[in-house]
Amino acid sequence: MESKDLTIIIVTFKSEKKIESCLKSIPPQIKVIVIENSNNENFKKNIENQFSNLKCILLGENKGYAAANNIGLRLVKTKYALVLNPDTILD
Repeated sequence: MESKDLTIIIVTFKSEKKIESCLKSIPPQIKVIVIENSNNENFKKNIENQFSNLKCILLGENKGYAAANNIGLRLVKTKYALVLNPDTILD
């Protein structure tokens, strides 16, 4: 599998402090979709400016983990998707 075939989905809810280490551990050639269960525009702007391989979707309300993952999975255009928690560090 090549990195161009993978998109990582990360569901968050006010996880600004936890997610940064996770995002830094993801190689920049891998696409990332962050589904944020809030309407935090500052969070969206900050992480999209910091990580060029990342798209953040604001849900505006807490729809929950499963529903948010389903939204993210529908946006994936690559062959593979990986659901990752925001406190995970890739090694």
